[in-house]
Amino acid sequence: MEFMKAIVKALSETEYKPRPKWWGFRKGNRQFLCRYNHIIAVFENNEPIYTFYETRTDKAGLLFAINYLKSNI
Repeated sequence: MEFMKAIVKALSETEYKPRPKWWGFRKGNRQFLCRYNHIIAVFENNEPIYTFYETRTDKAGLLFAINYLKSNI
């Protein structure tokens, strides 16, 4: 449950500030969702254009982010 709050916060960030766990930034009209030093997803107009995961936590976070963006438009 705690990672869900971190993902919501990461999706609202605009500046590039790498840090541990979930973080994000915006560049142009693209929103990047990252975990540690990996880009997990790139969204353009709230639609995923790139996704990547290595662990079950990455996958769960990615699916939550996609559902969150689709339901909160």
